[in-house]
Amino acid sequence: MLSASTLSASILRATFRYATFMGFIFFGIKGNRTDGCLVAQNRYRYKGFCILSRILVCVLYGYLSIVDILWVLDNTHLTILACIRLGCNIICAFVILMMQFWFGQRVLRLVNCYFRLFRKVNALPGCEDVGFGGRRELTLLFFKVICLLSQIFCELPQLYSQFSLEACIEVICETYTDVGGSMIGHMCFVGYLSIGALYAQLNRYVRHELRRQLRSLEQPNGCQAGRRELKAAGCRLDECLSIYVEIERVGSAFHRLMEIPLCLILMFSFLSMAVVSYYIMLNKFRDFSLWLLVIRLFVDVVLLTLAIHGACSSSRVVRRLSLENCYVSERNDWHMKMEMFLSRLNLYEFRVCPLGLFEISNELILVFLSGLVTYLTYILQYSMQTNQI
Repeated sequence: MLSASTLSASILRATFRYATFMGFIFFGIKGNRTDGCLVAQNRYRYKGFCILSRILVCVLYGYLSIVDILWVLDNTHLTILACIRLGCNIICAFVILMMQFWFGQRVLRLVNCYFRLFRKVNALPGCEDVGFGGRRELTLLFFKVICLLSQIFCELPQLYSQFSLEACIEVICETYTDVGGSMIGHMCFVGYLSIGALYAQLNRYVRHELRRQLRSLEQPNGCQAGRRELKAAGCRLDECLSIYVEIERVGSAFHRLMEIPLCLILMFSFLSMAVVSYYIMLNKFRDFSLWLLVIRLFVDVVLLTLAIHGACSSSRVVRRLSLENCYVSERNDWHMKMEMFLSRLNLYEFRVCPLGLFEISNELILVFLSGLVTYLTYILQYSMQTNQI
């Protein structure tokens, strides 16, 4: 029977191939020849193909969108929606090009750091399960796959309704640029979800295995543990502390790399939801496809927020494990070891605060929902008074 971690790893492999096919991921993952460990390697030819194809598609998409805005669309609200969509996709495409061309080596180093961290955590006793996360990660990945599939198939009705060469080219360009823009949010989701999975797996080891090993130092007759036992326990503490520090360091490096794209994707998602919801109200709630768009954008933001909140909360769980009550020794070096372990854990708390403006947590969704409902309620009352609805 497949476990949740194995299913999550399979979903990640499938989404990796999908992102590679869409030109977002430019590197390959292969097993190292020496030990068989997974390593991210640069694919220079495919990287050049991704950059050139994205530039070509974006130019063609911009031309077709400008033609539609100037000559086809006759509704002011639809024109505003098209302009916002065009601006968001072009900016996201520029960010992807910068990440592939300018920050390519930095991305590769970061991916390899993730692989190294998972190998270290899986090497701990009791953590030999080869996979990714648990049930929580599987649930979030399942809903993320649903959002990916809905984004792909949302353009198919338009293709069937007006089948022609020009319509095919336009649909392909729109799908390619839309998926590329949303891939930034998906990459942030996977990165922060991985940080949360690493913290959760290491916390389980500390909660069960490490505490059991520390409590085994207590002798039944009240004798003190020997130097060898204390040295072995100290090595385990140092190993756990080094992994905690490395997780926080890798997570902070990923956050610094994706800080501006994360702000952009959140801003574009909130703006798109507000504008599309406003148009739905003016259209008397009749456009079902726009409702699906709003729901998909909202679910994407919720999943991203849950992944970030899970990573931040998991980094604070270890403080409540009460390891200081496990074993008391008369040796000063052991007391110093435990104090350093517990105090340094308090220093390496993982936080996500884009550009220092706000901290991403579950409360962010509530703040946005309250503001959106207030805004739409005001618009609805004003439209009813002016007989627009």
